[in-house]
Amino acid sequence: MKILAAAVQMQSTLGRPEWNLDQADTYLKAAVNQGAELVVLPELFCCGYGFGTSYSTLAGGTNDRVVSHLSERSRQWKIGIAAGVALWHAGEIYNAITFCLPDGRVHYYSKRNLVFWEPFVFRKGRRATIVETPWGRVGLAICADMIYKHVWREYRGQIDLAIVSSAWPEFACSRRGKANWLLGRLGPLCRELPGQISEDLDVPVIFSNQCGLTRTRVPLMNAWLEDRFAGGSTIVDHRAETLSQAGLESALVVGEIHLRNRNILTMSNPTCPSTSVLGLTA
Repeated sequence: MKILAAAVQMQSTLGRPEWNLDQADTYLKAAVNQGAELVVLPELFCCGYGFGTSYSTLAGGTNDRVVSHLSERSRQWKIGIAAGVALWHAGEIYNAITFCLPDGRVHYYSKRNLVFWEPFVFRKGRRATIVETPWGRVGLAICADMIYKHVWREYRGQIDLAIVSSAWPEFACSRRGKANWLLGRLGPLCRELPGQISEDLDVPVIFSNQCGLTRTRVPLMNAWLEDRFAGGSTIVDHRAETLSQAGLESALVVGEIHLRNRNILTMSNPTCPSTSVLGLTA
């Protein structure tokens, strides 16, 4: 099966969910107009990414306005939408992906490898999430999950497509662009890893990253860290030799991918629940 996929690269503003959702909606419409069947938005696209904002008030539940809006768009435009959200579940906040499908089903995945300030805010996810879709079986991951072998080991041979939602920083001075002396080599990795994952697992990868400047408070210290996101949102299909990649600025990346469809789920499958909270707890 051959489909057109899209990765949204956008700059989210901390603490301004309405503004961010409006921006995302513009990209979704543009993707639909270009014929995309599957669209991926960055990690925490609606809340913004950075320690020092109140995720306890910004996080929503499985039926909040953001999820409901994305689910409605998915049904209305008959597209799949994967988007990074802050999610309340069982009294805890998770850094999660909500994956909305055209038949009304909504699945969730929670980030399993929390880094830097994230453990101070979010609870760690416990499970891999594989979603059966009309396009095949899709495995979900968030940002730093990309660098851990066990994440992809669990998906190996089990999925037809990998989706990664991210807020990957460049680890560079936001004013001078000079790489950080300690972490500077991590920034460019986000441009390399999607291709490596595609080749290793022999599946297409859709990687959506934030862009623009970022400023976050360092936990337990009276200090702020200024950086910028690394961009580089990518659609890559190793087998079909497809590679579409953004630079550092806002962009809509569109590319054709080929899926082998090990297990195709039809829209009318009555055994699927309308909502599934997956990958959140053990």
